[in-house]
Amino acid sequence: MNLNDQEIENKIVAVLCNSLALVPEQITKNTRLITDLGMDSLDFLDIMFSLESEFKTKIKDREFDRVLRPDKSEAALRAEYLTDREIERLSDILPALKEASLKDKVPRNAFFTFVTVDTLVKMVCRKLGTK
Repeated sequence: MNLNDQEIENKIVAVLCNSLALVPEQITKNTRLITDLGMDSLDFLDIMFSLESEFKTKIKDREFDRVLRPDKSEAALRAEYLTDREIERLSDILPALKEASLKDKVPRNAFFTFVTVDTLVKMVCRKLGTK
């Protein structure tokens, strides 16, 4: 599948609209899935399955679990906040996380609230091997 970023984003927005009963005007690249759209874990699973079907590829596999997971070392897991190292590693795919960390410490349990439409676009692009 040879799609550019905009085509991938359009397909992702269509999946989100279909799954969450929204209209495309309600969604931008920076829309946060949890805080802005009110998604929960079941919505996320539904959307991941829909994206897999749309793009004819497995999206939520170990590769993306590693990309979207903070450090799981014992020391990091005991920490209440994400470390600077974790934030730096994740900032490419979660730019809102980097912005938030400049203002305040980011609680470990708030990590997934920084996943945006752009995060999904980047995940799909990486999986499809596009730029």
